[in-house]
Amino acid sequence: MARKLGFTLLLSVLAGGTLVIACGPDFPAQLLDDRGTALNATPTNSFAYEVSHLVSTKDKFHVQEDDYYDPARDRIPDDADKALSADLKGRLKAMRRSADGDAAYAAGDGLQAALRLYTAGAVDYRLAQTGGDEASKDPAKDPNVVARRAGGRFKKVLDLPVQEGAPRAVWAAYMLAELQAQGYVEPVSGQSVAGAYGPPGVAREPAAGAPGDAAAPAADADADPRSPSGHVLTERAAENAWREDVARAYERVRALARTGADDSQGLAVASYGQQALLYLAGPDGTCGYADISNQAPCADDLAPAALKHAIHLYAEQAAQGSNSGLQSLSTLADWALSSPDRVRSLIDDSVARRLLVAYALARLGDIVDGKPDSANDVFAVDDINGQHGLADAGVGNKRITPNPMLTALTQALATLDLDGRDGADRVAALAYRVGRYDLAGTLANRLQTPLAWWVRAKLATRQGDTAAAAQAYAQAVQALQRDDSLETSARARLSGERGVLSLARGQYVEALNQLYQASTMAQPGTPLEDAPLMGQYWNDLAYVAERVLTTEELRNYVDTHVPASPVPAVDLSKMDATAQSDWLYQHPVTVADRLRQLLARRLMRDGARKQALAYFPPDSDARFMSVNWADNQLVVTPRLARQAATDYDTALSDAHGAWRDVTRAQALYRAAGIARKQGMDLLAYEQDPDFAVYDGGYTYGAGRDTRELAGPYITDDERQRYAATEAKPYARFHYREIAADHAVAAAAALPARSQAYAATLCSAARYIIDDDPKRASAIYMQYIKNGAAVPFAASFGRACPAPDFEAAARFPYVQAWRKVKRHPAEAASAAVAALALVAAAVTLLRRRRIRTIARNKQQ
Repeated sequence: MARKLGFTLLLSVLAGGTLVIACGPDFPAQLLDDRGTALNATPTNSFAYEVSHLVSTKDKFHVQEDDYYDPARDRIPDDADKALSADLKGRLKAMRRSADGDAAYAAGDGLQAALRLYTAGAVDYRLAQTGGDEASKDPAKDPNVVARRAGGRFKKVLDLPVQEGAPRAVWAAYMLAELQAQGYVEPVSGQSVAGAYGPPGVAREPAAGAPGDAAAPAADADADPRSPSGHVLTERAAENAWREDVARAYERVRALARTGADDSQGLAVASYGQQALLYLAGPDGTCGYADISNQAPCADDLAPAALKHAIHLYAEQAAQGSNSGLQSLSTLADWALSSPDRVRSLIDDSVARRLLVAYALARLGDIVDGKPDSANDVFAVDDINGQHGLADAGVGNKRITPNPMLTALTQALATLDLDGRDGADRVAALAYRVGRYDLAGTLANRLQTPLAWWVRAKLATRQGDTAAAAQAYAQAVQALQRDDSLETSARARLSGERGVLSLARGQYVEALNQLYQASTMAQPGTPLEDAPLMGQYWNDLAYVAERVLTTEELRNYVDTHVPASPVPAVDLSKMDATAQSDWLYQHPVTVADRLRQLLARRLMRDGARKQALAYFPPDSDARFMSVNWADNQLVVTPRLARQAATDYDTALSDAHGAWRDVTRAQALYRAAGIARKQGMDLLAYEQDPDFAVYDGGYTYGAGRDTRELAGPYITDDERQRYAATEAKPYARFHYREIAADHAVAAAAALPARSQAYAATLCSAARYIIDDDPKRASAIYMQYIKNGAAVPFAASFGRACPAPDFEAAARFPYVQAWRKVKRHPAEAASAAVAALALVAAAVTLLRRRRIRTIARNKQQ
């Protein structure tokens, strides 16, 4: 249930829904909360982006890192092959259930040779991995025997003509490389170099030949290892030869994938990682993930050249978009940075050096309050700036000091002669973070990259030169046109910081534009589970749009730069709840449309209601739905904000132009109901006090809230603009107060002793009784003072009937007639007096007419 509620909240906010639950979301950090921190923070890309760009590649291999073989779900690797029919997949699945490869091969009679051979080999390969316990009972199940039989069939796949082998050539090459890496088979080339040795630390056992076995005879297994020229190799030379043999086997996987052979399993990408493991092998075998993560001694036994080779291979893997490659690089970088000696042994290699810098900037925090563990604590700065994330000494807070590992890395890098090709701009950012401003400036001034200019902007800001900082930010943005070395999120941050600086310099429209650019760049096409719902910078943009710019400034900007997005052609009413939620999740409301809505509500508050209509979304736009969770299911209904705005304007216009009091009261009451029911859509502030950004579900998490506009980079003019745009009245759900105002005004136009008067005041109190009980009480006292006793007096402000306006219209006449019936003599005297008055008026008018005619004749 919690997951359903959380997901519905996500949809609710994306579509402007009405769901409210107790626990709040993780609100996005706002640049404008602490402008000094925002402008001083160290610029960087994410680690994922950096490692995916450590090397350049022309290859674009398929990445498939899910494990398709899952017996519990009856899925097999062949399911990923879109070229296979369902019937063929069924046959292959049946083959995989065979007892061994021979049985599988027999079951595949009539299939393409590549599919039949490979699948039979795969059955034996799995048997070799799992059947060790059966070897003592049945020699035929000895892993060596079974694995070599598998290898023989994989080799036969590769021996097929190119077109015949293509469906499984990549698969077979990969499995042969795996068998060779495990020491089961010799190189496919047939050279004898690797025949008598295997992986370091793994003792080879002689094994007998077997049907389909491609291995050398058992007697050859005891021979001394020799080079292709026949020379006996030393143990180290033999180990290196074995490694290169296996490396070539993995390279063959990628070579075959480049020819277009099927690689639906993503084995070309996987081969990079498996090949890299070859270079992480020491005297006692492979030094794996757990060993390196736990700082095991085996990692320090690895030669720097081998480590660099592994890093290059993992970089190639990460460049293909592999998460496995990214994690491997992360593990190696974390291990290396924990020791200055390790750092020095690696930084002479460009790829390794850039890896360490990228990890240092993105994955290592600085030290808070002298606590070393804070370097990896994303909550360490929560009580400093209220934000989550790794500590950054670059912000200049005295409680945060540079991480010694980053300082040591910077010192080592300072000894090198770096240029742009070596990622000197990244080193400049690192130097900035640890306080080496001299080094940061020297390196940044050599380059014209976006990051170099960004660092220059930071240095200028620290020196108090906002004009130079603004110029550097502008240069950074221009550099992006010729240099794509910043990822989208970093570009958005760059534009956002530029907006903060423009705001500090009183350039409000420019600030809005820069924050708008940041918001549109930062908003994902489909919301991410760990990302803010509206994108990273929407709240900063909304603050400037709603509280700093004038309405006219905002309208001019929107008209020029923010067109409405196209209305999707979809009918949600024809979808079930699941399809509706999926569609809404995949089609979030854009930043542009949110800004137009904000303007529409601002115009409505200013009284420019007809002008506001065009900025509301069309009522046919399915993205603007009310999303609720009711009866254990998602309920999506149209909001119809534009129609409601039209009706609200009509009601107020009718009230203004009404001749009769009751007609005016009726129109005001209608406006009150609309304002109360749909005020969040029509009149609400995006931030304080209504928080339409969260559909009113929270009273914090956006804008200035109760914070004073204090601190650096805030002008007096901004404070004045902020005060001038405060909600009137300033109250939680202030539009409810407006609804109550309309209802009270409606009551004032009604006879005080009428049912409509009491019912209208009852509704006025009901609109605000939970938000402003003091005012609701005052409205009740107004009723007590002026109104008549009514049946609903006991539930006043809670249960209110509809006002009887027709009765209110007749009320004066009814009251007059009742008076006549009670006092006939007085009524008769009044009638005589009235008739006399009328007669006198008629006589006066007649005399005036006669005199007018006489004058006209004389003329």
